[in-house]
Order: sequence, then structure tokens, then C-alpha cells
Amino acid sequence: MERGNLRFLVLIIVYIFYLAIGAAIFSSIETPFENRVVQNVKDKRDAFLAKNPCVNDIDLEELIKVVVSARDQGISPFRNVTVPIWEFGSAFFFAGAVITTIGYGNIAPLSSGGKTFCIVYALFGIPMTAILLTAIVERLLIVAEAIQELLSRSCAVRGVPLGYMRMFHLSIIMLVILLIVMFVPAIFYSKLQGWSYFEAFYFCFISLTTIGLGDFVPGDDSYWQKSSFRAFYKVCSVFFFVIGIAFLILILELCAKVPDDHPGMLFSCHQPFLKDDDEQDLLPSKGDAVREAVAPSGSKNTYRRLSPDPMDDNGNNSSSGR
Repeated sequence: MERGNLRFLVLIIVYIFYLAIGAAIFSSIETPFENRVVQNVKDKRDAFLAKNPCVNDIDLEELIKVVVSARDQGISPFRNVTVPIWEFGSAFFFAGAVITTIGYGNIAPLSSGGKTFCIVYALFGIPMTAILLTAIVERLLIVAEAIQELLSRSCAVRGVPLGYMRMFHLSIIMLVILLIVMFVPAIFYSKLQGWSYFEAFYFCFISLTTIGLGDFVPGDDSYWQKSSFRAFYKVCSVFFFVIGIAFLILILELCAKVPDDHPGMLFSCHQPFLKDDDEQDLLPSKGDAVREAVAPSGSKNTYRRLSPDPMDDNGNNSSSGR
């Protein structure tokens, strides 16, 4: 078996093991809490029936089914049930959740026509979103690469290895991006929604990674349902998602460029990504060009590749006589 295929098989085994470990941990953490909630529901139901003996248990069960079904469709079973869930702001938020593949699941089309249109809308909207995100990331990469080029020249003059510079560059970019799209927005959402800071940060992370669990959704609490700015708030949240996802994609793009032997290439079934020493000597890298450009005149570049001195056309060593 080829080395790349063997590593790929190991990756699959590790991935399955990671899923199993995650399932075991989630089960151990959430099961006790689930049992307490179930027991609380049973106690409340028994207490209600005891307090209202005229209520039939079967009738109560039917009422609960209706309430749960309405809740699953995004309709609130409380007194504010008259607040429309498909007004423009909520519909815009739903459309954004669909084409960004976040998919909160807090509301869903109720009619067959709505479900059909959702399929067609997503079929064209998801590729359009991918194109938009690509265009945004390309422009962000220009800025990121300009910063990296500046660091490359500075680090080459100071004798810092290029690999360390790349890791430092990635760390700085990641820190700035996390501040812009997660840590700072979490402060605003915690103030606007009345969530704790941890809940707001959790919401930002679940949303921008497109996991979209739907347990926290902006603008659906009683305060915002009565606010005249609810539609504007929902629309702004969608634009925040698009920009935030673009910044996270930028991180992934930079991660793929950091080391020449990044782990993803170790599982390729094609030729090795790392070339032999002879091939590396013949192919100058971008970092070599940068170091040559900034090397002082007449000085020896400390980080030049170690290879035999090239021969000139007459067979003489080109470095002789230096």
C-alpha cells in the first residue's frame, strides 16, 4: 500500500474515533440534564392534572401536540402568537440562513409551494454566495499578503527563519479576525439580546462556522418582536454572517499556505508534495526571492539553500574566486 493511502486510511480511523469520543462526551454531559428536564415536565404535567381534575389527560396530550407542532414550524405558542414570523425582516433572515447554509431551523416553510421555492432558491443562492465569498476573500488576501511581504523582508534582514515568520503572521491575522468577527460582536449581541457574554460568543461561533443549531437566534425574543427596528436588526445580522464567514475562510486560506508540507498533503494519493533535495534546489521559492532581494550587497545570505555551487558553461565553479 502506498504511503499516502496508508496515511489516508489512518486519517479515516482517527476521524471515526474522534466522532465516537465526541458522542461519548456529549452523551455523558447532556444525559443528566436531559433527565432532569424530562422529570420536571412529568412533575408539571401531573401537578396540572391534579389541580385541574376536569381536564382529560388525552385532551391535554392533544393540546401539547398542537403546541409542539406550531413551535416546530416557528410559530410561538405564547400570547404573542399574533406577531407574524414571515414579515420582511424574518423572511430576509431566513433567506440569508438558507443561502449561507447556516440553517438555524427556527422557522421553516409551511406550505408545499414554500418548500419548493426554498429548494430552487438554495440551488442558485448557495453557489452565488460561494462566488461572493470568494471575491471578498480574494480582496482580503491582498491585504494579508501585503502584510506577509512586509514581515518577510523585515524577518529576512533580522535573520528570522521564514517559517517562524509565517506562523507569526498567521497568528496575528487570526487574532485580529477573531476580535473582529467573534469577540467584539459577542459584546454587542450580549447587550442587544440580554444573553450572557458566553452565550453571545457561542452564538457567533455556531453561526459563523455555519453549524447553525438554532438554540440562539437574534431578534426572536419578546423585546425585539415588539420593536420597530426588528427588521433592520435581522437584515444587519445577515450581512454580519456573510462578512464573518468570509473572514473565517480567509483564515483557512492562510493556514493552507503556512508550511510547504502542511498535513493535508500527507494524505494525497499522487506524487509527494515534498520534493527531493535535488528538486528543491532547482526550484527557487518565493521566500528565496525575498531573501535575495533584501540581502546586503556583497554579503552571504545566511538562509540560502545548501546545494552544490552551480557550474558555468565552461564547467568551472561559478562561486570560485569569491
